[in-house]
Amino acid sequence: MRILVLEDTIAHQVRIETTLAEIAQELGIDIQAKITGKIKEFKEYIEQDDINQLYFLDIDIKGEETKGLEVAQFIRHHNPYAIIVFVTSKSEFATMTFKYKVSALDFIDKDINDEAFKTRIKETILYTKSTLIENTNMVDYFDYSYRGNDVRMPYNDIFYIETSGSSHKLRIVGKNFIKEFYGTITDIQEKDRESQRFFSPHKSYLVNIGNIVDYDKKNREIIFYENHRCPITRMKVKYLKEILKKKDKKS
Repeated sequence: MRILVLEDTIAHQVRIETTLAEIAQELGIDIQAKITGKIKEFKEYIEQDDINQLYFLDIDIKGEETKGLEVAQFIRHHNPYAIIVFVTSKSEFATMTFKYKVSALDFIDKDINDEAFKTRIKETILYTKSTLIENTNMVDYFDYSYRGNDVRMPYNDIFYIETSGSSHKLRIVGKNFIKEFYGTITDIQEKDRESQRFFSPHKSYLVNIGNIVDYDKKNREIIFYENHRCPITRMKVKYLKEILKKKDKKS
């Protein structure tokens, strides 16, 4: 389980780190946690590192009372399936999560005793383990690993994958989010050979067949839900039309 923590007080950083280590040993699970009090560094972890399943955030960061809520919005943009937990003394801000639309799982008060604190942290870890990591039956996931970097998200939310301009780095464009990750178009195609969930309309793109809606002949573009679009080469148009024909028969 990958966990990312935003906490700017050293004493609380140590408390969380110690608590996570104890829980990992008790539950016999591998917990990889990164803890920082720097917002810039935290955001860099989100943009460049592996997908984290669980985030613990303080709300008040360096005197800015709602900074943690803004960071939670940033997380949601990059990882809409993450589980967010606020560990804070500012529990009065709980209702503001509705305004910021970040869907926090829990608010854990920093002032509770160590035993209660550990129990609450453990509950969030067990919830994440059962609903996000082990639950593979309810949602059909795109699971992809490249050189130790993992990506996992529902196929249904992916429109297309494109090259990002950086070596061995791709970008997923999906429903209300964009996520960069490490990999190559060729490698995904190879791993997708059996399931055939993706179609390559262009050397720089892979599209999710399940979310193709239509074809714009004039602009030679594939149309997805919410009017997202990507280009298609002339040579691939015939195959796209076959895909659309099959989808029409099923509907």
